[in-house]
Amino acid sequence: MRAVPAWIDKIRDRDKVEQCIYDLAFKPDGSQLIVAAGFRVLVYDTSDGTLIQPLKGHKDTVYCVAYAKDGKRFASGSADKSIIIWTSKLEGILKYTHSDSIQCIAYNPVTHQLASCSSGDFGLWSPEQKSVSKHKRWPRPLKWEYFRSLLPDVSITMCPTCFKMFHSEDYELLLLQHNCCPYCRRPIDEPN
Repeated sequence: MRAVPAWIDKIRDRDKVEQCIYDLAFKPDGSQLIVAAGFRVLVYDTSDGTLIQPLKGHKDTVYCVAYAKDGKRFASGSADKSIIIWTSKLEGILKYTHSDSIQCIAYNPVTHQLASCSSGDFGLWSPEQKSVSKHKRWPRPLKWEYFRSLLPDVSITMCPTCFKMFHSEDYELLLLQHNCCPYCRRPIDEPN
């Protein structure tokens, strides 16, 4: 059995140079796909692959995107150290910054709280808050139990070596079996 793509798009910048895709996420109802490519967030119609709209707002490479489970908003994070929260109508409604390039973002599927992190800090934002709660110091060693206390409905972990955050449901077993980061393989308890 051969898989046949429904549609393909080569992403290019203004100068026709192909762009790397760092992340993508489906709208929860499956109708749209958001793509982090170059300095932009691209929004596609999944039924036929047409580009609905390129979203501008970041001044450097966009590394990550995430959709809230209710489909009302999504977020993008960039090397320009900023997070932009967008509405489902593709309008930017909030922009906040971190101390370094954004590495990862994730929405809590129950509370719609957004967790975002850079190598130097992480932030928590919720629709009910006017400000972003930021935390600058990482506990050593950093394990998923720490984030479970902050976000009880979403398990997130972060490598103490490479500062990569990821959902612990995906890698929890590897962490427990090998006591090392699934990405860089450095032992979790080894200091930086």
